[in-house]
Amino acid sequence: MKKLLCALFAVVMVMSFASCTGAGTKGKEGLTFGWSVYDLSNPFFIPMDEGVKEEAAQLGITLLPTHDNRSDATEMVMGVTEMIGQGIDALVISPYSPESLSSITALAAQAGIPVVVVDIGTGGACVDAFIMSDMRGGGALAGQYFLDVVGEYPGITSKNVGIIKCEGSATYAVMRGEGFKDKVEPAGYTVVDEQYGSSKKDNAHAIMLDYIDRYGDDMAAVFCENDEMALGAAAAIDESGLRGKILVFGFDGSEPAIAAIKEGSMHGTAAQNPKGMGEFGVELAYKLCMGESVTSDYIESDYNPQSAANKLFWSDMFMIGKDGEAV
Repeated sequence: MKKLLCALFAVVMVMSFASCTGAGTKGKEGLTFGWSVYDLSNPFFIPMDEGVKEEAAQLGITLLPTHDNRSDATEMVMGVTEMIGQGIDALVISPYSPESLSSITALAAQAGIPVVVVDIGTGGACVDAFIMSDMRGGGALAGQYFLDVVGEYPGITSKNVGIIKCEGSATYAVMRGEGFKDKVEPAGYTVVDEQYGSSKKDNAHAIMLDYIDRYGDDMAAVFCENDEMALGAAAAIDESGLRGKILVFGFDGSEPAIAAIKEGSMHGTAAQNPKGMGEFGVELAYKLCMGESVTSDYIESDYNPQSAANKLFWSDMFMIGKDGEAV
């Protein structure tokens, strides 16, 4: 499993926004990068942090200590502003608050510092590269997998499903639920409820208890837009004595989620490759410092409503299902 995850270095999408910072060619020696991450208390971001550190070391780049946003917009802006003030050559960031990025990119542009965003979103800010997985496609994978396995649970006859969503500000993450609906609704299922869990396990636990209070077991499945929320929903289902009567699917492919699938409280997760994304973020920032192009020849406007001209590329995600194995 680990070999498969590591091999999927390309499970990412890159949107390139040329000339946002005006960054020129830097000397190869003595580069210093700043790295700011959404929240290291979320297991998804731990391998991303590892990927950033390992790639920086491989390229001989000095990396400032990881700045943790701690799910706080003010912390994100203040910490990154401080890093920019230290004279970094590039910024790699997985932002808690994409809508707060504009003030950061404005400072970076003044200093000629390229900005590479890894996952989450850009909030419409002008950045030099944006890396993400195929969010809608991953949600569709989860939806199709649900359709493939629900017949193995003869006690499930309901045609209702629920969704627990990430933050509304996570523009791209909310496409995961749309992808899930793309598959299940044409198959005759109805999404009876969607609530925002803000990516938190405890929030999803409370939302799932609310779903159970209102629908009982008249819900075939719940799709959570990240694994932390799926773990919270699964705990609520277990506590209510409904394991195997309401299926739980997540998104990320985190180790805790894989363990829950093996144990039986979750039933699948659409897997990303956060370590590879972190590695790729540093690689792109390095290329920008060297004056190299990072654009692709594939255009897809759906992932950036602010501008249909941005260029991107990505590879498909994959599904982890029974026994915690790729399917």
